[in-house]
Amino acid sequence: MPEIYKLNTNNFEERNVRVAEKIWLFLLQAFFVLMLVVPTSLQTPRAAFLVLITAIAVVLALRIWRVHRDIILLWLLTSLVGLFGVVWGVINSAPGALKVTSVYLVWPVLYLLFIGLTHDIRVVKAIESALLVGIALATLMAITVMLVGLWGYGGVIYPMLEFQGAAFGNYGGFIEFRTYGLTTVMYGFPFVLAYILVRRGELRNFRKFGIYLLLFAIVLAALGSGRRVFWLVMLLTPFIILPFLQLSSCRIKSVPLISLIFKSAVLAGLTIAGVIVTIGLDPVALVKEFVSAFQGQEASSGARYLQAASLWEAFTNAPLIGHGLGSTVDVIRSHEMPWAFELSYLALLMHVGLIGFLIYAGAVVWIVLKGIQLSRKDAEFSKLFVPLVTALCAFLMMNATNPYLAKFDYLWVIFLPVALINTYLTQRPKND
Repeated sequence: MPEIYKLNTNNFEERNVRVAEKIWLFLLQAFFVLMLVVPTSLQTPRAAFLVLITAIAVVLALRIWRVHRDIILLWLLTSLVGLFGVVWGVINSAPGALKVTSVYLVWPVLYLLFIGLTHDIRVVKAIESALLVGIALATLMAITVMLVGLWGYGGVIYPMLEFQGAAFGNYGGFIEFRTYGLTTVMYGFPFVLAYILVRRGELRNFRKFGIYLLLFAIVLAALGSGRRVFWLVMLLTPFIILPFLQLSSCRIKSVPLISLIFKSAVLAGLTIAGVIVTIGLDPVALVKEFVSAFQGQEASSGARYLQAASLWEAFTNAPLIGHGLGSTVDVIRSHEMPWAFELSYLALLMHVGLIGFLIYAGAVVWIVLKGIQLSRKDAEFSKLFVPLVTALCAFLMMNATNPYLAKFDYLWVIFLPVALINTYLTQRPKND
């Protein structure tokens, strides 16, 4: 009798754990969508939401938390760099040393907690679904802001979208607009394009129509956004996707690669031409606007050139260990946060030195190489990994001129592929 009672108790506890997992995952999906659509906004309600999710995660972690030793090692190394950078910044009287602890110390702990709960492939698939929903909603919001501006209703609509930082400008031949969720849309292009390619044999009917419509909407938002980095990402994404696709078990075998590239280029050209005609843009003005970003002819571009020289000079003065996180240079880009710079990689070199920079870079390289290794063996893994790693590489390019990764709202771009890898490295055998 005691043994039967114990067995029933365990079953009851297991059911409770499964129910708690489902609740946590649903809340995580909802929070993720909210974070994608309104990053940097609604801070107080999102913080309360995050506290609730974290509390449930801590309870679940007592029963089901598992992280692979390689991931733990990488996390420890990068956290030590962050800890040293903060301490060294405090010693050097860096004004932002303590204020960046959340990015380099607190948020990595939270993400590690969540990673340890994603050792079931269903969790990663649920997060992927939330990611697609978030990209779609952010794109819809972006297109709404653009079309409202084109049609002349901005004065009526934009005050209602103040929480999104909505703004629009028309400059005769090209336009630009702003929403806080536009960064999500930029991430969405490489992710959705890679998603289409790895699942090319699975997409049918409404699902196929919906995902292609989303890609077209992202291109529409891209050309209307006026973001040169977005245009650059669109141009380079095919060259990022192909190596990861061909190194995975989802590689394209039946169609010659040259033929595929040619057909894709034609389709992309027709799509972009259709978008330009649809919203009345001037292709010559677009090209001039794109080229000007690389010639230092604008105030923003010129400021980045000055910033680059100042950051590099500071780095050469302390090349191995840097000046500490939160340090500043003589070029100030933000009076509220004088330690923040658009050229985030040069800033990181200056802050943590070559040793710290190489450790961070090594962690990213490990994610890519380990993911490629697993994607060659497992088709299901590659279908999830290739879109994530493609979008990660594109996002890292974007981050070179805008410090997107300096916020909690976009650190998931790095940690989500890690969670996927952890799922496959810690999952139980099929016969368990």
